[in-house]
Amino acid sequence: MEFRLPRYLLDTNILIPIEDPRQTPVSYAELLRELQANNHAIYAHEASAADLRRDRDVHRRAVSLSKLRKYNSVKKSWRTRGDLARAFGEIRNDNDECDCHMLASLSDGVVDFLVTEDSGLHTRARRHGLADRLLYVRQTIDQITDAYARTDYILRSIQRRYCYELDPNDPIFDSLERDYAPFRTWWRDICCQKHRECWTVSDSENIAGLCVFKDESRNEAPQCVSGKRILKLCTFKVSESYRGGRLGEQLLRQAMCFGFDAGFDSIYLTAFPKQQALRELLRRYGFRRVGENNDGELIYAKTWTRALALNAHRLTQVRRAYPAFPTTFSAGIIVPVRAAYHDRLFPEARSRLPNVPGELFTGAWSQGSADRSSPSNSISKAYLSHARLNTVEPGSLVCFYRTQDNEFGVPSSLIAIGVAESYVEAKGLSEAIEIVSKRSVYSNREIEELTLRGPLKILNFLFYGYLSTPLSLSDLMDIGALQGTPQSFVRIPPSAIPKIHKKIGATLVSA
Repeated sequence: MEFRLPRYLLDTNILIPIEDPRQTPVSYAELLRELQANNHAIYAHEASAADLRRDRDVHRRAVSLSKLRKYNSVKKSWRTRGDLARAFGEIRNDNDECDCHMLASLSDGVVDFLVTEDSGLHTRARRHGLADRLLYVRQTIDQITDAYARTDYILRSIQRRYCYELDPNDPIFDSLERDYAPFRTWWRDICCQKHRECWTVSDSENIAGLCVFKDESRNEAPQCVSGKRILKLCTFKVSESYRGGRLGEQLLRQAMCFGFDAGFDSIYLTAFPKQQALRELLRRYGFRRVGENNDGELIYAKTWTRALALNAHRLTQVRRAYPAFPTTFSAGIIVPVRAAYHDRLFPEARSRLPNVPGELFTGAWSQGSADRSSPSNSISKAYLSHARLNTVEPGSLVCFYRTQDNEFGVPSSLIAIGVAESYVEAKGLSEAIEIVSKRSVYSNREIEELTLRGPLKILNFLFYGYLSTPLSLSDLMDIGALQGTPQSFVRIPPSAIPKIHKKIGATLVSA
């Protein structure tokens, strides 16, 4: 089995700021420092050199090309321009051809990840099955430094607050003002004075993410948004320092769960055409472009049809209806997880179990109260194991069984629920990191150790929430879901699926 570290290809829009004689952006400098410190191979593409040769500033062009030579070089693939267009989409100019050559290197396995801030290139990659291997600068830093796996992550929780509680001098408001000149007047006169509420995530100094919401009447909402009761996300913003991480997904999950649980018919927000990453995130979880306002902003809306029968095996429909829980499952598994790893993957679960010392929990994570929820509650997750089970059908019900916590004497129970998206075996460390991308709570070192112990199975799943009343081993045996304590993945017998589904439906909570 091969244990090569992932190789990173840097796009031209990353190389130029890094090598520019002016001050390098902080995140770009951090990216280069972490890549070098962790001994990752860094590549520049031959097509990037062609990009730089088109610079009309002769001196800058010469300097940039000379600095490009310090990186490992990736040559263009065998493909003609026509071949590239057929494989990776329409080519309208030389820049498009450069993008397609880089995607070809990614597709052929010449490199493992492409780092780019080009939202158009991210869109092209998504359309051709390479989205998980394109990373923004912040995503790359987080992946290299194992930020996704940290249990002491600096972004502690999502807080529900009044807008007037926020410091108007926070840097996040400067970027909002750049996008919308009258922003500060609107913030003061509408958001603060009318007591609008918002969700925020903060680091030790500043606001990292902000979502302002409003219960909007039918008469107030655009005609293109359906429903009688409508939730508007007036502002949805992630700080530039955290762009590309999981924060946008966490905020969106908070908004969707709130809207669905509170009985709203629809949820909507606006996005500028340039906000490609946000628009892609919205599309993935069921938002559709329904119109455009007078300011040129695109209107994205999501409508819930609660009477709709939702078959779990229709994954596209399931994602669009999220967080509505599927009404029909034809397959399911129970996944036993050691308490320590379960608490990393589902940090709020522990507070919902009986006999857990609350003060030990609150030091690291929020209690999941009405106004706070853990930032680990993102939607797409991954679980790694050496399970003997060779196949898990996409759309299977996934029930996570937390094994006994010997430290605190907490008995085993089933509490966290998901729906399987994919189940694959990784052929080595590099492939494992590629597959889990930003979903896993395991560090790269832990993934390496797991690959050394045998074939590594990766279960990608959509996380739905927790049971307010966890199911014990005896509960699961009574309905025929288990015959004894599970030691590895266990298929739920077909006859028991309706019974366990009924129990989950009665007590499942999203936050």
